Amino acid sequence: MHASDLETTLPLVDRGTPVLDAARMIAGERLPVLVITDDKGRPAAVISAVDVLGLLIPSYLRDDTSLSGVLDENGSDEVWAEARGHTVGELLDDEGVDVHDLLTVEPDATLVEVATLMAAARASVALVTGGPPRFVTLPALTDAILRLSDRSSGDDA
Repeated sequence: MHASDLETTLPLVDRGTPVLDAARMIAGERLPVLVITDDKGRPAAVISAVDVLGLLIPSYLRDDTSLSGVLDENGSDEVWAEARGHTVGELLDDEGVDVHDLLTVEPDATLVEVATLMAAARASVALVTGGPPRFVTLPALTDAILRLSDRSSGDDA
């Protein structure tokens, strides 16, 4: 099994993507990360879904989390309204956000090689080189490893 056997498409966002649109992508596709493109539209970096969540929450609540306990759904409109003006670019410029270079793997990289590279880079997604943007995701990789492990052990679970 090779990287090309596990590849899939992922949505791409750029600096100008509104944070609410990014959050919709994360929720709709159950993404652990967002892939950010460079100014030429090529996949270049990765930010975590948790960092996107942080940008949805106003800074005064992030600074004093105890305030969040006094807000209920009736008061949350004000909280979420502030997120409307934010973009993914703000995350890229925030020193508190870990922006990771996008790990790349060759299409013929073996399952063991892809797993090793992703673990070493602590990456939950890797770009498969040599064509249109296609990715190996951590869930797909883990699923393949478990299927092979189950098959080699004779476990039919």
